[in-house]
Amino acid sequence: HAFGIGYFYATQQFCTTMLSGELIHVANISQPSIIFCSTEASSVILKVKDRLKRVPKLVVINAKEDYRGCQSMKSFISEYIPANFDVSTFSPCPVNVKEDVAFILQSSGTTGLPKGVMLTHFNYTTVIGVIGFAAITNPRAAVTLINLPLHHAYGLFLAFRGIFDGGKAIIMKKFDPDVYLKTIQDYKIDQLSIVPSMANFLIKSPLVDKYDLSSVKRIRCGAAPLGKSAEEALIKRLKVDDIRQGYGMTEATIGILVSLDDQVVPGSCGIPFPNMAIKIVDVDTGKSLGPMAVGEIWCRGDIIMKGYFNDPEATRNTIDEDGWLHTGDMAYYDNNHMFFIVDRLKELIKCKGYQVAPAELEAILVNHPKVADVGVIGIPHDRHGEVPIAFVVAMQGQDLTEKELKDFIHGQVAAYKRLESVLFVPNIPRNPAGKIIRRILRDTLHKHNSKL
Repeated sequence: HAFGIGYFYATQQFCTTMLSGELIHVANISQPSIIFCSTEASSVILKVKDRLKRVPKLVVINAKEDYRGCQSMKSFISEYIPANFDVSTFSPCPVNVKEDVAFILQSSGTTGLPKGVMLTHFNYTTVIGVIGFAAITNPRAAVTLINLPLHHAYGLFLAFRGIFDGGKAIIMKKFDPDVYLKTIQDYKIDQLSIVPSMANFLIKSPLVDKYDLSSVKRIRCGAAPLGKSAEEALIKRLKVDDIRQGYGMTEATIGILVSLDDQVVPGSCGIPFPNMAIKIVDVDTGKSLGPMAVGEIWCRGDIIMKGYFNDPEATRNTIDEDGWLHTGDMAYYDNNHMFFIVDRLKELIKCKGYQVAPAELEAILVNHPKVADVGVIGIPHDRHGEVPIAFVVAMQGQDLTEKELKDFIHGQVAAYKRLESVLFVPNIPRNPAGKIIRRILRDTLHKHNSKL
């Protein structure tokens, strides 16, 4: 339906697994006049419908008749399209591809509430064309498994790319370990698009040995850095040689860095997208940096968003007057101009005058055989400014202690990177794209401390 609506309107995708407050916030960004949803999703939306700034019409796409006060798709079509309508007379609205917004997607929301990212028709057609030219996703007729949500820029891109390529895309409603592995086996999926937490699952889960995953020939990983050791473990477990990382963000339609066939370096996210200008900038001086110097990534090109919907101030704070998008991510490039992501600027832990990247500590901790998942944040410290604390999910049935983890990591990092403490938790909060929501970890720590 997104294709059809795109002839007339901009669309905004929703995630109905959000908490009600987050869903209300996202819906109030664009204030949609119509929401198309499934019967299952309608129950979630109906709970918050009357709390929205603009009460939308709800159309349930999989109901044969009107459902719980929502209009059925059949009823909606009959209301707006005459029974004797001649489809050959249909004419879409004129579109200015560079200016007209096709999608309003949500920013990651890992440090605050999501913002509405305006992406134009030109943004999306450009990135699909560039990736097709570079041949970095699927050859024609490949079978891709999409387990990323379609309201996420990459999930939406994968769905569109399959349609444009004539390939096949298998879309999962939600991630379930057994269903995921069985789907790979039954549909002979040859490319996986994953995030680091899923890589850890594929590396460590005993379930993997129960299924035939020999059809998998390529793995693409994004959302967060995947360490070199994790890449090597994934290659060994799945016997897949073609593993590549990319880097992007919703504000850049998905693409900023890409690994090409002849330029794959373990741990690297590759080189800039074609027609994309990138520089690494000193966050204090604003000056461009050379090889091996860590700074903020700035980028400029045809796939940069138009801006944040109804938020000109946030747009000005993100895109400067020269058109450079300030990503908020820290990275460096080597002497061969291969780029490596370090971490989010806002998430760096400032300890003893040094900067500590949570992603670096997470990449080490997750290699412990008893660790299922992990998230790291910085907490205030009287003498050191901030110190790292780890939230750890132990593998099922495994006894794991704070001392065991500290002994494991402290021999691998400098003294200023050592963990102050470890908190064992049932799960690590992540957004639908797999990124750690560190503000929820902070809330968890606050609740834990208040009980002491």
